[in-house]
Amino acid sequence: MEGHTGQQEDLFADIDKKTDDQAYSDGEVASCTTDGNEIVNITVIADPILQAESMPRRGYTYSWRRRIQKVLPLLKMDEYNRHEYDPKVVSLGPYHHGKPELQLAEDFKHIALEMFVSGSRKDVAYFYNKMLEVVDNARSCYVDGSTDKYNDHEFALMMLLDACFIINHIELSTSDRYNKLRTTRHHLGMLALSTTVRDMFLLENQIPFWILKLLISLRYDKDEGEESLEMFLNFTLFGDYEQKGEMSYNHVEEPLHLLEAFRTRLVSQQSEVRNFHCTFTPQWLKRKKSINNDRVNMKSYIHSFRSVTDLKAKGIYFKPSCTHSLKDIKFKSRYFYGQLVLPTWYVSIYTKAFFLNMIAYEMCPNTVTDRAVTSYVYFMKSLIESPRDVKELREKQILFNMLGSDEEVARMYKEINTYGVNNAHIFYNVKEKIQEHYNNKAKTWIAELIHTYFRSPWTALALLAATFLLCLTFTQTYFTINPNPRS
Repeated sequence: MEGHTGQQEDLFADIDKKTDDQAYSDGEVASCTTDGNEIVNITVIADPILQAESMPRRGYTYSWRRRIQKVLPLLKMDEYNRHEYDPKVVSLGPYHHGKPELQLAEDFKHIALEMFVSGSRKDVAYFYNKMLEVVDNARSCYVDGSTDKYNDHEFALMMLLDACFIINHIELSTSDRYNKLRTTRHHLGMLALSTTVRDMFLLENQIPFWILKLLISLRYDKDEGEESLEMFLNFTLFGDYEQKGEMSYNHVEEPLHLLEAFRTRLVSQQSEVRNFHCTFTPQWLKRKKSINNDRVNMKSYIHSFRSVTDLKAKGIYFKPSCTHSLKDIKFKSRYFYGQLVLPTWYVSIYTKAFFLNMIAYEMCPNTVTDRAVTSYVYFMKSLIESPRDVKELREKQILFNMLGSDEEVARMYKEINTYGVNNAHIFYNVKEKIQEHYNNKAKTWIAELIHTYFRSPWTALALLAATFLLCLTFTQTYFTINPNPRS
């Protein structure tokens, strides 16, 4: 840590010296790389007004190292959701460490450490020393000042205990470890054990992902450890242990923490992941280009279609996607109907906390994402206005309701606030195609006719009977007016 400070001070001194000699021009950026691979950029201000004696001559220091962020204070002001960002059973990392209401899990972490070490031919000191070797890198993954009250030994032990707690939960989720399950259930109880996965979704309740992988690699065979981690991610999100298309982090930046690993798996298909770095352009830059090239018509981002029930009345039907990606939303317009393909989702008591913390992650400063989860939630909120909408999606096996009634699911989506920061581009083409179908009078009239008179066998039979009687009445009237001369 002292080495980092020394390099920064040397850089400041160099900038001060060169500014005196007018070696840097206005807006020029000087940078250096510290031992922790942290890039430090200092913008030099050459404006004589800003260089007055009353103004500081040093610029701001920007750190582009990714960090485990805290939830923005604005999000915690929401009275419906303020408690969804805090752990209820276990603290992971320094942000909630030491809370008295979490002491039960804190005591169990030492048991989890013993179970982790047992059978490994290594002792606790071996794994502790490994954590001590990387303690500076682990500290740098958190917000500045958040780890200052812990010395290196305390912080290394915290990382070791928290990681062992997570690894124990991974083993319980992916393998038949009856003795571990019995021990865990005996000390935590079933309520705390089932709530643990909810706490692992929280933005402020994370440890570095690379620490998890380091301890797993030290304790298990490479294939066994990676397979357990992959199975855990798949099972937690999708309810099965295998994902269609193996996920790889070789072509993207490795997740900083477990929540980011969940998100990467949710929004990326294999083809999308491989091309991420070469195709990604920040959305603000895209928007700037579009404004420069042509004026943006904001009306084109506003669509008149609303809920599932509304779309169904216009002849649009719903089908579950073949993939788990939240981006896999498609629309196809046929001659007399449309088909909207949506990803499946298991709605549980943890869904609200999961989405809120994902949205909080995508809103964090110094976090560059396409806001895919926020955009997905915003899209689903527009579709779900009443329990009838939930019922339709449930019957189509798009939503699997493990929360309770359809009313509870509809209420949950209403209470999730996206604050209008969804990415308007991400589902723009889908919404445009839906709007075109929605505005096509011929298609919608036929759809409304089918929806009104053919939604059940009884209404169809009633229509046919009425048509038959109408034909008989017309025939009778015709022959009454025009009798047969022979008769």
